[in-house]
Amino acid sequence: MGDLGTVPAPYSFVALTLCIDSTQHVLLARESRPDCRGKYYVPAGRGQPGEDPIAIAHRTTREKTGILIEPVGIIGIEHNPPIGQYPGQIRTFVVARSIGGTLKTHEDENSLDAVWMPYPVIKELKGLRNTDFLMWLDDAILGQPCLPAASWRALGNR
Repeated sequence: MGDLGTVPAPYSFVALTLCIDSTQHVLLARESRPDCRGKYYVPAGRGQPGEDPIAIAHRTTREKTGILIEPVGIIGIEHNPPIGQYPGQIRTFVVARSIGGTLKTHEDENSLDAVWMPYPVIKELKGLRNTDFLMWLDDAILGQPCLPAASWRALGNR
């Protein structure tokens, strides 16, 4: 049996952070990966062994944008089954607010830089890596209900 809070090998946890400020600007990172270099996307990443989605959101947001977050809630969870050689994913959409840090302005292995972008601009932006988060962002902007961030607990951590 694996570590508590991990997912069996054919799956990985992925967290996508929807960090929205009081003026409806959304935190985006500009990707440095060769397959999507220069494209904008919400801070997102795959978990490390034993890392839960809230911890993933904290880590990937800091690494990709320089911003420290306080998760407010979980607005959505998606299941993508394994396909061929590709593992499945359990994707958690974490709504958060900024609590500090410095917006990233230099390239490294995690991203090129980061920006706060107005929500309406994102909806029309042609330079997105993918639009798969927009439905969840719409819900977050509209104030749809979220599970409290504290709702996520690994077995044994109650």
